[in-house]
Amino acid sequence: MDLELASASPEDTRAEFTRLSARGYTQLRHVLVQLPDRGGPRASTLARMLHERKHRPLLLYIMLLTCWPWLQGRRDPLEGAVWIRALTAKGAPTWSPSTLSRSWAELVDLGLVDKGDKREGRLIRPVPRREDGGADYELPGGRRDRWNAYFSLPDQFWTEELFAKLSLPALVMLLLVAKETQGKDEVWLTYDNAEEWYGIKPKSAQNGLTELQKLGILHRRAEVVKAPLAAHGRTVRMWYSLTGPYGHQSRQALQNRAAKERRKRLKRDARATAVRPKKEQQ
Repeated sequence: MDLELASASPEDTRAEFTRLSARGYTQLRHVLVQLPDRGGPRASTLARMLHERKHRPLLLYIMLLTCWPWLQGRRDPLEGAVWIRALTAKGAPTWSPSTLSRSWAELVDLGLVDKGDKREGRLIRPVPRREDGGADYELPGGRRDRWNAYFSLPDQFWTEELFAKLSLPALVMLLLVAKETQGKDEVWLTYDNAEEWYGIKPKSAQNGLTELQKLGILHRRAEVVKAPLAAHGRTVRMWYSLTGPYGHQSRQALQNRAAKERRKRLKRDARATAVRPKKEQQ
């Protein structure tokens, strides 16, 4: 028997992760990108992970949230080798047992993961904390308050290996623009605003956005507007939108489809509950 042919590939593992989640996208709270308190600092987890160069921990955390809808109910924790295989792709950061262990530890230090006090055999069950590290994790569900509003990251991020193609600044700016276009097609942004509003240095914002544009994931639109105090009486605003499956319309369609499937599932469950007592009486 050819053991390689009989073994799951990284692509197989990522496909199974997303299939089990059965949603088509990962829910990421806005507070991953920006804190909601307009009276104080607004930089959140994303800025800190960029400044501290936490590329591997950020990918691992997003993958944990991708898996959490089914992983939270799994009897046994996943082996470390499964996480490593799922995160392995050409061009991606390399993974080993030591880098995986270090990344979990860094997520714990960031307040984004609770590994618990007890081992389950040789394994530790990592449990996510809220995206800003300020509370225990719960799926955001349909809540829309400022601490639970979320944006979606399509499964193509994993299955088409975009995660392996992006530098850390490009990944950060992908998440930032995805957050800001959750309810609209495009967002106005300047490099200076990136620092003021999100804690992202202008150069990092520029590099990330340029990389996304070169990959064809980001569209940039220039708008000339009147500016009475400018030398030429006008200025240029840059608007950014994501393309393909990452665009607002595509992501909204995914969420609508998932909501429709959930309603169907709830109706089936309700009918099954109504029929069961009748059968028990017979």
